[in-house]
Amino acid sequence: MVTPCVSPALARALAARLRDATAAGEQLASFAFSEGAPAPGPELIAGEERAVAHDFLLRVLHGVSEPLAWELLAQAVAGAERTGLDALTAAVGLPRLAVTERVNALIQLGLLTRDLEHDAVAVTPAGEAIFELVCELDAEIAGWLEKRRKG
Repeated sequence: MVTPCVSPALARALAARLRDATAAGEQLASFAFSEGAPAPGPELIAGEERAVAHDFLLRVLHGVSEPLAWELLAQAVAGAERTGLDALTAAVGLPRLAVTERVNALIQLGLLTRDLEHDAVAVTPAGEAIFELVCELDAEIAGWLEKRRKG
């Protein structure tokens, strides 16, 4: 049974991140490091899509479930076009290197991008979509708790 997707925007954005990763891996595999070396296998084999999607989604959910990562994502979502790394550092009260490492983890998941020229980060469509989904679920759960408390 197939159920309707709760967040098609998030699904599309995460799929785009996986497509980019697949293309990058295949491009790297086409590079000959040494003559006569065996070529690596394909990044994604037909039939593996569901397993790869499941693994990636769990990594994304795990990534945003950590409170500091969530705060960095929230700060980036709240920022206009981009949020300076110094502003993020001040907002979370950690040394810049610690914030940079956390930001890099969110970049790896495709939730943020880094603008090196302006020393800033920006939220991606996937980052926005996961943020909106979690906020929507927060509100729904809180509503049910309130009903139960009053009921």
